[in-house]
Amino acid sequence: MADQDMITYVAVGKDVKDCKSILSWAIENNVRGSRICIIHVHKPAKLFPLVRSLMTERKVRERLESGTQSMHAIMEEYFVFCQQKGVQAQTQTIEMNSIREGIVKLISKYGIRKLVIGSTSANHYKRKVEVGSKKAKYVCKTAPLSCQVQVICKGHLIFTREASATDTETGQSNLNRSRSGPSGYNNRVGSPLIECSDFPKLRSVTVGRNRSTPLAALIASFPERSKELSSPASPGDSSYSARSPTRPVEITLNGWNDRSSSTLDLAPSVVQQSPRLISSSSNISTSSNGAHNVVERSLEEQLQQAMAALKKEALVRQRAEGYMIDAIRRAQDAENQRDNYIEELWISKEQETSLKSQLAELQKERDELQMERDHALKEAEGLKKKEEDSNGHMLELPEFSLSKIAEVTQGFHESQKIGQGGYGNIYIGRLQTEVAIKMLHSHGSQGSQEFQMEVNVLGQLRHPNLVKLIGSCPEAFALIYEYLPNGSLEDRLKCKDNSPPLSWQTRLRIAIELCSVLVYLHSSTRPRTIVHGDLKPANILLDSNYVCKLSDFGICRVLSRDRSSSDSVTLSHNTVPKGTLPYLDPEFLQRGVLTVKSDVYSFGIILLQLLTGKSPPYSIVDEVNSALLAGNFESLLDPSAGRWPLEVAQSLAELALMCSDNYRKRRPDLGTRVLELLESLRDPT
Repeated sequence: MADQDMITYVAVGKDVKDCKSILSWAIENNVRGSRICIIHVHKPAKLFPLVRSLMTERKVRERLESGTQSMHAIMEEYFVFCQQKGVQAQTQTIEMNSIREGIVKLISKYGIRKLVIGSTSANHYKRKVEVGSKKAKYVCKTAPLSCQVQVICKGHLIFTREASATDTETGQSNLNRSRSGPSGYNNRVGSPLIECSDFPKLRSVTVGRNRSTPLAALIASFPERSKELSSPASPGDSSYSARSPTRPVEITLNGWNDRSSSTLDLAPSVVQQSPRLISSSSNISTSSNGAHNVVERSLEEQLQQAMAALKKEALVRQRAEGYMIDAIRRAQDAENQRDNYIEELWISKEQETSLKSQLAELQKERDELQMERDHALKEAEGLKKKEEDSNGHMLELPEFSLSKIAEVTQGFHESQKIGQGGYGNIYIGRLQTEVAIKMLHSHGSQGSQEFQMEVNVLGQLRHPNLVKLIGSCPEAFALIYEYLPNGSLEDRLKCKDNSPPLSWQTRLRIAIELCSVLVYLHSSTRPRTIVHGDLKPANILLDSNYVCKLSDFGICRVLSRDRSSSDSVTLSHNTVPKGTLPYLDPEFLQRGVLTVKSDVYSFGIILLQLLTGKSPPYSIVDEVNSALLAGNFESLLDPSAGRWPLEVAQSLAELALMCSDNYRKRRPDLGTRVLELLESLRDPT
């Protein structure tokens, strides 16, 4: 145990930059000759069950091994830091799902007597210093009482939980000294080692029969009263009568919580000899000179006996005072501990009430989102049923003349232009409501083909996450859509026109909505499957509530199947590769074979772009895969999205990498597992 007392254990985490200040403090304040031992609790990576089911055993093993390797690298960095400080350090690690429980387990396992731990913040509550982080609170409350815990925040000591086992030994030592007599006191007999300020709750002590004296005054008078007991008194002295048999010295302890009292009666036996002393004195005055020496020796012997008796009774009183002081101290400690428990219980109840309130708000928000989702799904199902009932016939869309759309766009004035691309220009206008008018290039057959494809596809489809086609102008190859004020996802990721960045919650919802509309287009329940073929952030529009709307179906392909067939993977279309790098399926680019898995590849790249904000996303797949294996994926996350929950972000990244696999057969089906996993990430409960 003595060897353990010479070791200072320092608990560190994954954030080396923050934890170096803790380690530096421990080294600077270390007792000369003691050693440093660095302890760390490794929390293994948590995989959502659905993510784990989609990963191979090798991928799972690589993921876990990368976390272990990252932990070893962190401990090596701490070890090197200690060497630079001129300190030889040891390291101890343990793997547990709970960091704070792991620290307590290490304390018990190695019999740690001194621990230095970090805290994120600290505050003052009433007159008591509270440790800010839950981890530090838990360790201070749960660690064995033999361990001293020092809490460090930003390089400063903010709290110390002393080892109570040491305090108990000290108290027992004081008690033994008080029982041993004068050795438990200072050089002056009757001068106690314990200050009267140690007993703030003792109000008064009754001395004699009817006098109440403050404890401080009584203890302060112990040396003088001891002198009185150790010196002879004459019968004429007033102090002599105070010690006579008829008036014993009486010490009464009153007032500690009005629940206890203790009375000590001191009636010195030597005082009973006082009449004989007086009588002897009178006889001596009338005796002869020859007998004077004999009487003098007799008086001296009696005085010596009286002094011995007085010293004996002083020792008895000193022991009684020691017992009284020790009892008061123990009672004081018990009441302080009770007050601490009451205060902690009150704080816990306040925290419980706050957590219940937050939980109720979160449940209410979840219920509202669930209702919105159910409503959207019901609306989609209704639209889908109407479409099936129409046997694939295109809905009748209104057609507008060129003069009409020229009128609403002020003759296609530049001030009305809101977009421009290889397909043509987009203008804003008003036909009962605000609309966006896309003018396709009229030269050649390309504009005519794209115009007819969009009319054919969007004219018969309805989904909450599909852009709504309001009408067309065949003579100008113009398409008239609903106006979406927040533009494209690409513009919002770039914060174009100083628009606010998209939060990670909004990005996750956009991913779910995009997956939902792709499942609708790829659905095998209809006789036709639609492959978008040009999936990218520029073709994903956002309404006023940032709900995504998929648009630009000019190069999409309709893959027909027999009604008895349900295999969507075998459905394909051979064509010249079109689309936008790097969202284009590598197999489609090499072989010219377009399938629904081509959209799955593009969807995976968009997921990685939502996570990282990287634009254009060249080599994004390799960068994210390398970061996950190295354990530093968090550094790739787009900081403008806010603080992603790391487990959610990692699960989303792993799903995106599976979708963007170079081989289409290894890409998951969006309709079976991917949509379910995305929704579980938004609502992990």
